[in-house]
Amino acid sequence: MIPIQKFKDIVGDAFVFTDESTMKRYARVTLPKSTTPAAVLKPSNSSEVTDIIKTAKEYHVGIYPVSRGCNWGYGSACAVGDGQVILDLSRMNRIIHVDETLAYAVIEPGVTQIQLVSYLKENNLSLWLDCSGSGPDASVLGNTLERGFGHTPYGDHFLHTCGMEVILGDGRTLKTGYGHYDNAQATHVFKYGIGPYMDGLFTQSNFGVVTRVGIWLMPAPECLNMFYCSVPRDRDLAAVVDVLRPLKLSGQIRSLIHIGNDLRVFSSFNQYPWEKAGNKTPLSDDLRQLLCKKGKFGAWNVSGAIYGTRAQVRMTRKELKKVLKPLGQIRFIGDRTLGLVNRLAGVFDRFSLFPDLKTRFQTLNKVYGLLKGEPTDAFLFGTLWRVKRSVNPESVANPLDFNAGMMWIAPIMPMTGEAAQRLIQLVNPVFEQYGFEPLVTVSLITERAMVSVITISYDRDDQNECKRAQECYDAFFSLIMSQGYAPYRTNIHTMKKLAEGSQTFWEITKEIKSVLDPEGIIAPGRYQPFDKV
Repeated sequence: MIPIQKFKDIVGDAFVFTDESTMKRYARVTLPKSTTPAAVLKPSNSSEVTDIIKTAKEYHVGIYPVSRGCNWGYGSACAVGDGQVILDLSRMNRIIHVDETLAYAVIEPGVTQIQLVSYLKENNLSLWLDCSGSGPDASVLGNTLERGFGHTPYGDHFLHTCGMEVILGDGRTLKTGYGHYDNAQATHVFKYGIGPYMDGLFTQSNFGVVTRVGIWLMPAPECLNMFYCSVPRDRDLAAVVDVLRPLKLSGQIRSLIHIGNDLRVFSSFNQYPWEKAGNKTPLSDDLRQLLCKKGKFGAWNVSGAIYGTRAQVRMTRKELKKVLKPLGQIRFIGDRTLGLVNRLAGVFDRFSLFPDLKTRFQTLNKVYGLLKGEPTDAFLFGTLWRVKRSVNPESVANPLDFNAGMMWIAPIMPMTGEAAQRLIQLVNPVFEQYGFEPLVTVSLITERAMVSVITISYDRDDQNECKRAQECYDAFFSLIMSQGYAPYRTNIHTMKKLAEGSQTFWEITKEIKSVLDPEGIIAPGRYQPFDKV
């Protein structure tokens, strides 16, 4: 039994939902299969979260926390199983503190990317937030707890957090790092505190509800240059990775570097060309080549940014030219170049010239802004690749509004050309077998590792295609696991498979769960393959 009245007594009648319309809204997802909640609660502070957890424990009710529900491609706001109570933390959206001197912010789960960035601008703070491509309204904390990544030198989001407040499954409040000491002065500037380091336990887990976190912000650099290299030959992916690795290892390039194939780039700004393809899928090789030639995309397209002093940026530009010029055409864009582009765009717009170029200029501005910590919804359009009705790219703030069918699968690999080439050899046959285009990005996310985010895009209105998409996902997931390329995160339906081929690790997480949440009421099944859901 779900104690609805007790929950209403905690958060107020207006913030407890059980109506069918709300349940359907929270069951929306880009995956082929959904889960439906039993109720939705919207607390406003940590005290209410504590009372909710204590009540859920008393009545043995599963509570599934979401920050804002923008976990596109992995489950959105859905719980792992049906009948759980969604704990929507979006009302907890306070920016508690920003320290300009030490460049950090302390925030609650409901704080969005655009909210924090707007705060920094309104207060004239020369600090940047690294933003993911999940849109302005996505939660900063939510992406961090999934160990998501962005674009700048602060692109590893969990690495740049420091100090958490967590409500455990028994109702106790835990403050990590030095936060548990009275009058602690270093809670948000030194990650490790003293004793066991616990913060990582509360990412990709169901051990507690994180209600506050410290986020390190990036001081605005003197100079920024975006770079883009179009690599025409498909076989040169390995060479691209191998020439960029030394620049990452040496620290000359501190940003993330993204390497997208032609289909990934084209699908980011276009829907599937249904008319040209005669309504047939997948895209033929001939049409693929024609579209990418028209769009002037390479087989692989490298993008990233250089940050630092003007002298540092000049030096790194020389190194990038030296290593990438044999492989493709490289371009650099800074503030001055972008200003010239925008002036040209104004002239073209005034005389209604080159409408396609206008769209490209707008996209360029958004991409460049993202590299400066300005969130954009420009990349959400890419989730609509196989949606059949025509959609205005400027209108996509939420893929769920268009019933987008899209799953991401994101294996981690060592940063070698050999591993990158091996991945492509694994991807192509599976996607060809199930009739989907391999939309592939390889991102150099640390000095030694890269992740490949691969999209399975499908028509969610077609049940047969939904079935094939899930079969494609399952086949590829099994393949990468067998080859030693486990994903860096996964969707709600795959978490039960994580123990396959593993020794000891998941058994230990189960034991930790039994201590921190003995009744198992927080997010049953979330990154816990042995949970009964």
